[in-house]
Amino acid sequence: MGGHSFTFKQFHIEQDRCAMKVGTDSIVLGCWTPVGGAKRILDIGTGTGILALMLAQRTHQEVQIDAVELDPEAVRQAEENINASPWRERIRVFRHDIRTYQAPHYDLIISNPPYFVHGQSLPDAARQLARHTEALDHASLLESAARLLTPFGKLALVLPVAQGDALIALAMQQGWHLQQRCWVETKRGKEPNLMLLLLSRKSVETEEEQLCLREIDNRYSPEFIALADEFYLRMSA
Repeated sequence: MGGHSFTFKQFHIEQDRCAMKVGTDSIVLGCWTPVGGAKRILDIGTGTGILALMLAQRTHQEVQIDAVELDPEAVRQAEENINASPWRERIRVFRHDIRTYQAPHYDLIISNPPYFVHGQSLPDAARQLARHTEALDHASLLESAARLLTPFGKLALVLPVAQGDALIALAMQQGWHLQQRCWVETKRGKEPNLMLLLLSRKSVETEEEQLCLREIDNRYSPEFIALADEFYLRMSA
């Protein structure tokens, strides 16, 4: 999934200017996140614009999607990708720090947030910013989401398992509730390495589920095909 571009059924992603390329984590989150009832959606740290575009494809034309990004090169790339898509009228990109961003409340916030811990060195400065928790620590992400969501709003995230556990513990201290959690195993029979999370400010019973992306022979699994087929040009079991 590297390279300078990535083509889906209904839109195309250029990513040469973005530190963080399109990855399985964003694609799985964009497919999985429940969008029913959401009229206003916010994508925090949009990067290439991938999540905003995926949710635009999955929602009705009256749904407004805002995308916030701090890195100026990524903002330009996201704008280009969105302007070349069928949903340019519905998605707005803002260059802003989410910690000071102000807007009317959202029904759904989605993010593929930073997860490298302090002290981990990365080769490229922009990549370091995009994936370093100093740029947006999880406490700030949760506080910003709480401030920007409606009382019944939801926050959808993807994280590696260890960081996901830590974020859930932090979220519960801040008054969040875990509504859904999906454990993602990249290959059948392996330990899950990603966690999809849906957090709510309202007390709910947690739904647990599991998703396998590939079979042992590396073919996409039937459940991942069912989830992602509307986006991928070529998927076969």
